[in-house]
Amino acid sequence: MAGPGARGPVTRLVSAGSLLRRLEGRKVLIDTNVIIYLVEDIPGYGSLAQHVFRSLEAGGFEGVISAVTLGELMMGPLRAAKADVARNLRDWLGAFPNLECRPVDERVLAHLGEDPSVRWGRLRAADALILASGLAAGAELFLSNDLAWRKALRPEVLVALDR
Repeated sequence: MAGPGARGPVTRLVSAGSLLRRLEGRKVLIDTNVIIYLVEDIPGYGSLAQHVFRSLEAGGFEGVISAVTLGELMMGPLRAAKADVARNLRDWLGAFPNLECRPVDERVLAHLGEDPSVRWGRLRAADALILASGLAAGAELFLSNDLAWRKALRPEVLVALDR
């Protein structure tokens, strides 16, 4: 994952305005790391994630997350024996305006490995399922700061929070 804790050169964040213009009116899969930036208020990235979720809430674009993302997000609190926090996160995202939580079903599995423009072999199984969930939901863009996604997706469909 790029961003906080990533090794390598210092990254520059994109501007909130350019990020929101890219998402406007589109259907966008939101990866786990973006939501982590929001809920943990990671310096710089948390602010951008807040802009993204305010725009989503206002109907600036349609959002999609995978049930895999929801499971990944819930595991942090569950490992810390905070089941109530995990449930609150699940309920908050489940009721968030303009956000669809896509279950992993036969439609998702049918998309797994099928898009020849995706370098599927560069993804962990969980990331491949998240990406396939977005494809099954008709996502046009993929919002993620994961380095593996940068290697697996065409630049025109990947939206990252840094350059």
